[in-house]
Amino acid sequence: MKFKKNLASIIMPSCHKLTSKNKICYENSIKQNYGNVEFLIFVNGIDKKKYYKLLDFLENKNIYNHKIKSLYSKSRVAIGKARRELLKISNGEYIIFLDSDDIPSKSIIKDKVLISKLNNSNIIFSNAKLHKNSPSKKRKINNRNYFRYLIRFKKIFNHQIFEGINLFPNSGTLIKKTREISKLLEFYPICNHEDFIFYKKLIAINKEFTISNKYLISYNVGNSSTSNKLKSRIWHFNCLIKELNRNFIQAIISIFIGSLIIIILRILYIFFNPNNIKKDIHKKIILKK
Repeated sequence: MKFKKNLASIIMPSCHKLTSKNKICYENSIKQNYGNVEFLIFVNGIDKKKYYKLLDFLENKNIYNHKIKSLYSKSRVAIGKARRELLKISNGEYIIFLDSDDIPSKSIIKDKVLISKLNNSNIIFSNAKLHKNSPSKKRKINNRNYFRYLIRFKKIFNHQIFEGINLFPNSGTLIKKTREISKLLEFYPICNHEDFIFYKKLIAINKEFTISNKYLISYNVGNSSTSNKLKSRIWHFNCLIKELNRNFIQAIISIFIGSLIIIILRILYIFFNPNNIKKDIHKKIILKK
């Protein structure tokens, strides 16, 4: 998988037609202030008229003249398959996954490329805010502090028993290609919960990442398939069995422990304020080989 130096490829699967609620998601994605971007989108599950309306909107909001590449399917396409197809036509040294219902900062790529260069790091995570369907000021916006728990839980990433939880955020994560990472991207997983499998393999070969405490994206947590907790747990269980070849007992134990960790994290967020870091900092985590 060849790439152009310093080019960042936005990878966006989308089954969402353009609406008044999600305009800001598309607009912030195409208005990235990093100077070298290609915007790759796979629109699926909507009719062609709505597809062209979305492309027109992106072109009109493309104030930095980023190159736009699009794929289209009238039928729904699985997220993993859509990402794999977009990765095939990407040319960037950097890859950033963005979901079409999330709201990235307009500087997310610029900030994360700088962090990547400062730390000589290939994977850049950041904190995230949460919203439900619309970024209305009337709705309470919560925070997800990945900075705190990724630093504290760094010793458990390689332990098989903790495979029942996906600790790594996908949308908004910047990845710098190396030879090994390029090979992994070429065969991006297409199963449900494919991001869990991808990051499991990515961390295994890269052994480092950098986490920023800046809130550079807001995740939509309403009415999505992954917001259905039971469905998400079933998908995760199937990943352990089919993709990682764990036996039934191993998978059950991992899912149980993962569910407990999720509950504990939510309790900590309720009773302890994890957002009291005042200055912008980032930290590189190197894992044991």
